Amino acid sequence: MNGHERKSITGYLWAGLAVLTCPCHLPILAALLAGTTAGAFFSAHWVIAALGLISLFGLSVWRAIRAFGGRV
Repeated sequence: MNGHERKSITGYLWAGLAVLTCPCHLPILAALLAGTTAGAFFSAHWVIAALGLISLFGLSVWRAIRAFGGRV
C-alpha cells in the first residue's frame, strides 16, 4: 500500500466520522442511543455532548480535507 492509498483510506475514515457526528444527525444519534449509558449522559448533559460532537465534527472535516489534499 503506497502513501497515496493510505491517505485516501485515512481521508475516508475521517469523512465517515464527520458524517456520523454531523450536527444535523444529533437527534438521530440521541434516538439510537436511547436506553444506553451514553444516551443517559446525552440526555442529562445535552449541551456538553452537543459541543463535544460538534467539535469532533469540525476536527474530522478538517482532517478529511487535509487527507485528501484539499481536493474535496
